[in-house]
Amino acid sequence: MKKKIEERKVKMNRTVKRIVEGKPGIDGAGVHLTHVLSRHTMHDSDPLLLLDAFDSTDPQHYTAGFPMHPHRGIETISYVYSGAMVHRDSLGNEDAITDGGVQWMTSGSGILHEEKLPPVKRLFGVQLWLNMKAKDKMADPAYTPIRSEEIKEIPFDGGMLRLLAGRYKGHEGYLSKYQPVDYYDVHIAPGKRFEMKVDENRAITLFTLIGEAEIEGQKVENFRASILNNGDTLVIDNKTEEENAVLVFISDPIKEPIAWRPGPIVMNTEEELDEAFDEIKKGAFIKDAIHMNK
Repeated sequence: MKKKIEERKVKMNRTVKRIVEGKPGIDGAGVHLTHVLSRHTMHDSDPLLLLDAFDSTDPQHYTAGFPMHPHRGIETISYVYSGAMVHRDSLGNEDAITDGGVQWMTSGSGILHEEKLPPVKRLFGVQLWLNMKAKDKMADPAYTPIRSEEIKEIPFDGGMLRLLAGRYKGHEGYLSKYQPVDYYDVHIAPGKRFEMKVDENRAITLFTLIGEAEIEGQKVENFRASILNNGDTLVIDNKTEEENAVLVFISDPIKEPIAWRPGPIVMNTEEELDEAFDEIKKGAFIKDAIHMNK
């Protein structure tokens, strides 16, 4: 009996289940992006639906921005590592996030928003789409800015962690109201590693934002996502000669049906999608009392 208990205590490091290489694309009114996670990966990366990365020093590749468009059934999380993003929505919010800040938008029952991208020296960052449970998909929409100066930077032996959302070793950042999320920007010095205990059943997806990383002997190159298998310990190595930065996204799998055609609406059934798009055509999409006046 004692031997069996000891065996259960053996550390089980997370390994790579799937590496996803991004593909260049153009979205919005002409924004050049790297599409990484999408409908083709949504079940493996549950509850993370989409990951788009952007990195440009040419304003012509992004200043057209994303004109006003609808969302329902998801939360969008934009991390502006460098540059600026101006948000405006049907709730009346208009706000800019700059270097190191995060925009967290809950679309819930429906929101219209636009993202303007003013010219900067370098526009660099990531947007995620986080699924919402069926019971939360028609929740009230909301927008929350997380300023760079509000984000805790926590040192560890061999690097520094920016707590974009959630919790880390007694520290607390922005807490999602609907889906428990721990979202980190982990910077690891050359030849060092990041290690932490994790709930073995939570879903973890990584994105190598700067440089490359290694997970249990498997190299993950720059601008690639790695979806991890279960385990109780996360270890990320930096075996290069430059500091790297890895985005770590930890949450609970939702394990519900996903209905998502190409577009901004994610529901549980095709009938719910039909209803949403029909409401858009009829001008009945926004459920909140506040509407756009322009």
